[in-house]
Amino acid sequence: MGNARWRTFRSAFRETDLWVAVDTTHYSSDIECFTMDRIMVYRSVLEKHIGEFPEFRDSLVPVVAPAGVHQIVKDMSEAAHMAGTGPMSAVAGAIAECICNDLIMQYNLDEVIIENGGDIFMKLTSPATIAVYAGDSPLSEKIVLRIKPEETPLSVCCSSGTVGHSLSFGMADACMIACRSGAMADAYATAFCNEVKKKEMVHQVTETAVRKPGILSVVIIAGDKVGIGGNIEVGVV
Repeated sequence: MGNARWRTFRSAFRETDLWVAVDTTHYSSDIECFTMDRIMVYRSVLEKHIGEFPEFRDSLVPVVAPAGVHQIVKDMSEAAHMAGTGPMSAVAGAIAECICNDLIMQYNLDEVIIENGGDIFMKLTSPATIAVYAGDSPLSEKIVLRIKPEETPLSVCCSSGTVGHSLSFGMADACMIACRSGAMADAYATAFCNEVKKKEMVHQVTETAVRKPGILSVVIIAGDKVGIGGNIEVGVV
């Protein structure tokens, strides 16, 4: 970032804290207002659903979504069922995807990156490199994904048992999962981070994760151990 390719801004309300990058050619200040409006729309949808079904917020296991719910609720519920987690494990990735797609449709943007608490959804026209942050691990920001434009739209989500405030039952410093779906990547990142109970389990959990349908790439870091799998190019810096 910090070059002529991107124009960046932050858009935050309560727990939702987005960092947004759009291609400079299409940037306008209206995009920032629109982004905040969409945050409020999706938060309203989720808050209304939770008001009727509190288990959607509180459950740590999958919850069936009733017929006729908003698409974001459906996506979160389906991702949770695939990953074996509670629906809110998918919220950050789902919101990132929805707002990325809304921006592209509304403003005909060429490139967009939405980062929401360590969970990313992106559409690219040129390659981009993502470093995996892993807290105090000596491997933090040493492992990178090199994303090609043809691999996008793509979600890259990261969960941690040692970094941040999110609930985790594992001890991985970083569990990064890449999928086409933001909700799916987020839920799977939570699920497989939970599975790492000690650093010696990193390779075992990585092998399990990479076999799951829909997962395109996996990077799991715990201390000085790293597991890597999938189809997206991974490098070391």
